[in-house]
Amino acid sequence: MKNIKSFFALTTVLSVVVLSSCNNNKDNKQKTVRMATFFNAVDYGPYIIAKKKGWFDQALKEKGITVEYSQFQDLPALNESFATNKIDIVFEAEPPAIIGKTAGNDIKIRDISCTLNQEIVVRSDSKINSVKDLQGKKIAVLAGTSSHYGVYELLKRNGITPDDKLIFDMAPPDAKIALAKGEVDAWAIWPPNVEEEEVAGTGKSFSGDEVFISSVMVTNEKFVKNNPETFQIIKETFDKAKKWIAENPDEAIKIIAEEMKEPVAVIKLAFPKHNWSATINDKIIADIQAKADFLLKLGKIKNSITVKGDLIPAQ
Repeated sequence: MKNIKSFFALTTVLSVVVLSSCNNNKDNKQKTVRMATFFNAVDYGPYIIAKKKGWFDQALKEKGITVEYSQFQDLPALNESFATNKIDIVFEAEPPAIIGKTAGNDIKIRDISCTLNQEIVVRSDSKINSVKDLQGKKIAVLAGTSSHYGVYELLKRNGITPDDKLIFDMAPPDAKIALAKGEVDAWAIWPPNVEEEEVAGTGKSFSGDEVFISSVMVTNEKFVKNNPETFQIIKETFDKAKKWIAENPDEAIKIIAEEMKEPVAVIKLAFPKHNWSATINDKIIADIQAKADFLLKLGKIKNSITVKGDLIPAQ
């Protein structure tokens, strides 16, 4: 009898443990999704539209999930948030994702907003009119970005050996001032910075042949693995916004301008430069790999990375 009582007692304990484990697993499903951007850029258009129209919130509300939105201005802070699981999805260019991955963060590129060609902006009164005219000129660019890779690649394709003594690491606000003062001759940057200069009449721009930036969706893999259904809803909503942008460019321009606090003229000038129908393909993967190799050579990352597999899931 004693053994029977012991058996039932043990069974009861095990049942409680199992039920508790099930409840804990249920509680592990996140009730809040944390999404952010790295800096502010026109190429985050699908995210901006889905956020403004409430599509993310509406789609997840049915599952009892809320969304928190934020923006990062600092890469170390972004990587720390990934490392401590304080952020789930970030929209950014490829180099920050490469740097974050090689720093040990469990992240992946799982979608793409768009692609756009790298541009160079110079003062409106400058005699510089093409990449070939940049020989021996001072160029501002934020180190470790797609634009940094872009300016190196543009120079090399035009027979100019990049001179590190003439390429200055500058954050966008500092580069804008330096260009205006004539402290640098050119600035490699992304929209809407280029268009701000053009609309203001203070700058003009040019670009190269297919030296492009990819704006990507980067995910915390712990979030994706623990919340596959939630992530699928987010991805479908994001892709819905990409399609909507292509079909409603005028309204999209107005919304993006409002959300970015930019004049409509600036966004209207930048908008058609973006390929909103871009998808992750072999060409994109090869380009991101080239940027990873560039960052390794530059010393911005310590370890090599195989983009297809390490950063972009192998299909």
